[in-house]
Amino acid sequence: MGKVVLFSAAAWFLGGKIHTGRASKKLKTKFQKEQKALYTQYYNDVYKLTEQNNELTYLVEQYKVALAETEQKAELDALQRDYEEFKQPDIDGDDRISRAEFNMYVKNYLSNYPGLAEKDYPKFEDFDHDGDGYVGFQEYAQQMALQVQQAEKEQYKAKQAGQAPNKKAEALQGLYKQTTKKGQNFEDMYAAYR
Repeated sequence: MGKVVLFSAAAWFLGGKIHTGRASKKLKTKFQKEQKALYTQYYNDVYKLTEQNNELTYLVEQYKVALAETEQKAELDALQRDYEEFKQPDIDGDDRISRAEFNMYVKNYLSNYPGLAEKDYPKFEDFDHDGDGYVGFQEYAQQMALQVQQAEKEQYKAKQAGQAPNKKAEALQGLYKQTTKKGQNFEDMYAAYR
């Protein structure tokens, strides 16, 4: 009887060991397959995300190029409009405005603003920076930018004080359209235009 019990215990132990080994091997094989599938999915996901990131980076670069081209076109259009505005008082077409041409243009234009006093009219001397008796496009554009900036400050102050907008500021903003962004070089723009 002891031998049977001992033999049964040994068989049970040995059967448990064999069964445990088989179950352990099945679990290990299943784990390796799942791990391999997860690693494959991880690498596929990383690859897809990298591809998406590259595509988005490419799109961003394309949008930057398109934005730069649009800004450049807008600057050239603004320069064209400003040059055409500059040419309006230039009656003789010599690409410079004399004192007589300037005064005639200012009086004709500002006559549309009856509440504006003559002392508020822009002065030729403000535009003729080099004092040669003529206003070139560069001088004109620089003074326009200064006048617009000054008019905007006056309107802002009037708005803060709760007052009606200044007629001089309105007239100057009508006369002097904003030509360029801050820090823009008029010589480069004018050279590119010509």
